[in-house]
Amino acid sequence: MTRAVNFESTHSAKAAAVKKQVDADPLDESLISLLEAYLDEQIATGTVDEEANMMLLKLYTIYSTPVDHQLPRAIQILVKGLMTLPSNFFLGASYLVSESLRKNKDVTELLQAGSLLQTCLFPAFWQLPLVSAKKVPGFDAAVREYIVSAISRSHDVVAAAFVAQQLHLDSKEVEALVTAHGWTIQGTSFVVPANADNQMRPKKFKEDIAFTDLLDTINVLSR
Repeated sequence: MTRAVNFESTHSAKAAAVKKQVDADPLDESLISLLEAYLDEQIATGTVDEEANMMLLKLYTIYSTPVDHQLPRAIQILVKGLMTLPSNFFLGASYLVSESLRKNKDVTELLQAGSLLQTCLFPAFWQLPLVSAKKVPGFDAAVREYIVSAISRSHDVVAAAFVAQQLHLDSKEVEALVTAHGWTIQGTSFVVPANADNQMRPKKFKEDIAFTDLLDTINVLSR
C-alpha cells in the first residue's frame, strides 16, 4: 500500500534537499531537478508526497519545460495519483496536465483509468493496457486496495463472483485478499464488516410546519 509522506518531515537526503530549496525560494528553477530526484525516491520506496509532486507539475508550467522532459514525470505522478485513490491527488494532478501531454497515449490511458476507477467501472479499468503504470511497483495491489474499500462502503454482503470480477483475480486470490480485511465467507458470498457507510439507516423526515397550521389541522380533526 502506498504510504503518504511529506518532504517537510521525511528523513531522507532528497526530501531534505527539497525542503532547503523550498525554504530559500519555492519558485526557483533549480527546484525542478530536486523534485524529480525526490519523485524517483518515492517510486523506489512505495511512498507518495502529494504536495511535492503537485509542486513539480506547477513548476513545469511556470518554466515552460519541454513536453519530452515533462512526459515521464507526469506519467509517474498520475500513476501515483491512481495509487492513492480515493484521495483528490489524482484529480488535482490531472488539472495540471497540459493539452500537449494529453495527446500522449499513456497519459490518455491514465486519465481514462482514473475516470473508470472513480466511477467504479472496475472491470473496464482492467481492460486497459496501462503499460506505464505496471512499471511502478505495487500499482495493481494499491488499486485493488481501493476497490476493496469501495465495495466495503456499498455492501454488507456481496457475491464472491462479483468481487472476483471487480478485482480481476481468481477465487483463491480474492479470498486471501478480502479475508485479510476482515471479510468472512458465507457460502458463495462474503460478509463485510459493518461500517458507517454500508449499514441501512432509518430515514429522517423533517417538515417545517407553522404553529398556526398545526392548530388548524388539530381543529379540523377534532370536529
